[in-house]
Amino acid sequence: MKTICFVLPNFPAVSETFVTNQIIGAKNQGYQVSVLTSRLIALEQSTQRELIENHALLKDTIVLDYNIPKSKFKRLVVGFFIIIKYFRYWSKPLPISVKYRFLSLPFLIRFYHNFKHINVFHVQFAMGSIGIAEMKEIGLLQSKLITTFHGHDAHFKNEKELTFLKNTYKIVFKVSEYITVNTPYLETQVLALGSHKALLNVIPMAIDIAYFKPESLKELPVGWTVNLISIGRLIEFKGFDYAIQAIKRLVDKGLNVHYTIVGDGILFESLQDQIQTLQLTNYVTLVGKKSQDEIKTLLAMHHIYLMSSITNAKGRCETQGVVVAEAQAMGLPVVAFNSGGVPYTLCDGETGFLVAEKDVDAYTEAILNLMSDSKRYQTMSIQAREFVVKNFSKNLMSERFVSLYES
Repeated sequence: MKTICFVLPNFPAVSETFVTNQIIGAKNQGYQVSVLTSRLIALEQSTQRELIENHALLKDTIVLDYNIPKSKFKRLVVGFFIIIKYFRYWSKPLPISVKYRFLSLPFLIRFYHNFKHINVFHVQFAMGSIGIAEMKEIGLLQSKLITTFHGHDAHFKNEKELTFLKNTYKIVFKVSEYITVNTPYLETQVLALGSHKALLNVIPMAIDIAYFKPESLKELPVGWTVNLISIGRLIEFKGFDYAIQAIKRLVDKGLNVHYTIVGDGILFESLQDQIQTLQLTNYVTLVGKKSQDEIKTLLAMHHIYLMSSITNAKGRCETQGVVVAEAQAMGLPVVAFNSGGVPYTLCDGETGFLVAEKDVDAYTEAILNLMSDSKRYQTMSIQAREFVVKNFSKNLMSERFVSLYES
C-alpha cells in the first residue's frame, strides 16, 4: 500500500476544509495516510471536528519536532554523534550556512530518517517543503515531493522580498516532482518565483458538493427581505468595508435587504464602527466565527453571496476563495470584485457578476440586477450549482491528485 504524508503548518486547521478533504480523499482511495504538522491545534477550534473524528485523522498525526537541545554545547555534542552516524548524508553538498550545517542539519537528518518509508510527501504551504527538499537533495529521502502553493506562499511586495523567496524556494523547485496551485493567477505568481512551467499543475481547492447542496430551488422572496452574506477573516484584503458601503446604497434606495458577515479578525471593531456610523445596525450583522454546519445553514437561509475581496495596500489579494464555490454549490449567485484569482471561481453573467475592483457603484448595481429579475436570479442559481459540480467537486480534485501520486 502506498503511503502519503501530508505536511501542514497547523492541524487540525481552523477553517481550511479543502485540506481535510484532500486527506480524506487520499484515505478513501486506499492510501495509508499520515499527517505531519508543525503545530497541533485543539480539535474544538476546528470547523471540521466531525469530519476529523469520523475519519480518525488525529490517530495518524505526528507533530514535527527535531528535538534540538536548547544548550548550544549539548547541541554540538549530540549533533557530533548524529553526524558520525549519518555522515554519508550530512556530508552531501547543500546551499546552506556552516552554522546551519552543524547546528540544525544533523537533527533534521535524524528526524526524517524515520520517514524513509513514505512514498509521497504532499506539502500544503510551500515553506513546509524546504526541510524535506533538503533531505531529498542529500539522498536521505527517495519519496516523491508534491508542493502545493497558496497565496501567502507566493506574495511579495517588493524586489527584496521577491529575491528572498526566489532563493528560499530554489531547492523546492529543484527537487519537487510537482508544484500545484489553485488558479492560473497563482500559477503566474509562482512562475515569477522561479518555478519551471513543466512542474506546475492547476488544481482548484475543492468542496464536498454532496454536503453543500440546496434542499430546494432558490427563489427571491416576494415582499420579504433579500438576505446577502459574506464569509471570511475580518482583514483588509477581504474588503468587507466596500460591501458595507454597497449595502448603504441599497438601503438608501429603499431596498429591503439584510447583510450577514461571518468570521472574526482584527477589523471586527472597525467594521462595527462603520456599520454604526452609516446607521446600518438593522441591516448589517457581524456574527463571528461559525462551524461548517452553521455556515451551511446560513448559506441556505441567504439569497446572494457577496465576494468583496480586493488587493490590499501590500499588494495581497485572493488567489481563489473556496467559499465562493461553497456558496454557489448552495445555489447562491455571487457578486464579486475582479481581483486576483476570484474571476476563476465563477462565470460572469451566468453564475454571478464581476465588477471592477473597489467600484462600489458598479458592485451595488450588480446586486440590484440580481434582485430585480426573479427569473434571471433563479436561472443563475441553477447555473451556479452546475458550475461548481463540474469544476470544484472534491472527487474531481482527488482524481487529479491521485494522478500525481501515481505518475
